[in-house]
Amino acid sequence: MGKQRSKKTQSPRFLGTYTLPGGKSVVGELRLQGSRTLLKLHSDEFLVGVETDACVTGAAYTGEYLTLIECYSPGTGHTGFKDKPTRYHAEVFPHYVAIGRCHLKPGEPCVKAIHFTTTDLTTLFYDFDAFSLLIDARPIIDVVLQERRKLRPVEAGERPLVSYFTGKDCIAEVPTAIGKVSVHHRPSFGLGGPSGVSMKNRIVVSIEPDQPVTLRDAVQRMYDIACFLSMAGGRAQGIDHIHVTTTEIIDNVPESLTIYPSYRWKVSDKSKQHKPHPGDVPLDPIHYRAEFDAVLADWIGRHSGWRVARGRYLECLRKANKYGPERLVAAANMFDILPKAAVPLAVELPDDLAITRDACAEMFRKHPPGIDRNSALSALNRLGAPSLPKKVAHRASIVESKLRERFPDLQFVASIAVKCRNFFVHGSSSDIDFPRVEPFVPFLTNALEFIFAASDFIDAGWDAERWISGGYGWGHSFTRFRSEYDLALAELRRVTTT
Repeated sequence: MGKQRSKKTQSPRFLGTYTLPGGKSVVGELRLQGSRTLLKLHSDEFLVGVETDACVTGAAYTGEYLTLIECYSPGTGHTGFKDKPTRYHAEVFPHYVAIGRCHLKPGEPCVKAIHFTTTDLTTLFYDFDAFSLLIDARPIIDVVLQERRKLRPVEAGERPLVSYFTGKDCIAEVPTAIGKVSVHHRPSFGLGGPSGVSMKNRIVVSIEPDQPVTLRDAVQRMYDIACFLSMAGGRAQGIDHIHVTTTEIIDNVPESLTIYPSYRWKVSDKSKQHKPHPGDVPLDPIHYRAEFDAVLADWIGRHSGWRVARGRYLECLRKANKYGPERLVAAANMFDILPKAAVPLAVELPDDLAITRDACAEMFRKHPPGIDRNSALSALNRLGAPSLPKKVAHRASIVESKLRERFPDLQFVASIAVKCRNFFVHGSSSDIDFPRVEPFVPFLTNALEFIFAASDFIDAGWDAERWISGGYGWGHSFTRFRSEYDLALAELRRVTTT
């Protein structure tokens, strides 16, 4: 017999009436299918197109209230047959869908908190002792059964087992510039019976701004925290189970809405070999809570100036185990877009050199605008400003201040990486023999990414020396780089000096 095909999970469907921005109500069907999420509308009357970024509200026949946010529609169409009425139809693609017992007003500050999960929360918050099983429960089984025995006799056997949750649900709670960030256990369980008993847990991250914010603002804060968790986890995180708590009160309880993004973050590196390991990750919020709190608060406090550069780092992480010239160039360019406070200060030129610069600039300005003339003026304006090699060297020195013994000659590795970047961008290999260095592109890329992220965490208060003193495996991008460093450095020295 052939194998039976497993049935695919059906995408959620919501049949109901949907109200367009002009106030017209139309029958439609919404299917939640990620990037293929689509609302199909049908009407006996002419349909006006839905404008880009409009909001559509709906009421499903099953009772849910639906808010379709940041919608896009390619237009409307119609079908007609002889002696039959014309039927009109339209398709609407929403970027976000909110589902609950009320509609969401996306343009208004109505979100009090946003809650979500990411791929590696159980590793990043490795609260091992929160849940367990007591194998020899004979000393306590009578206490456990005390309440049940008030209802009816319950006999204890020779080999009782007791599963438990300590009840301490809050793992972390940190005041930050974007609000209170907290991490909680959310266990689910059944009361048990002849078939057994089960208890599962989900770790949830919550962000509570000081004041209610719009949905877009809340989602941006969620992405900011997910970026931090990606750096802490050593791989780009996927985001799931998004909910918002709103200012709407129903039955004396703030209403919670489920949010479905059409383009949610997905984990890019699903390799078991690259799955984070609790012993390898740089931060330990369970045993070193104060350090974690300080790092998160400082990291978020600087994020507005670092957002673009950290976003480039996240894109590098998403490439997982794929390396090439483009990734090395992107890793180097992260340093060029760091805020001024994160790189060396510009130096004031000596008077004679400044006079020469100004004179040269005046001469070039007399020429008609052109590529070469503009390039020369641009180069003159950058005199005294920190160059890319100086920026990378500065960030590498921050790592060396804590980890010099474990990563000797890190400045040398960084300089070769920048020279390779210049070769890929400008075609100039400076004083390196690029064909001999080319096999080291993955190692040099890892070096730039490690310097960027490690120096960022060190600036935020990370105790890198404690981390480096522990055992390690391959369960984080930092530890993988640490594992390959000695052999790769020795070989890189050999090919660049012989």
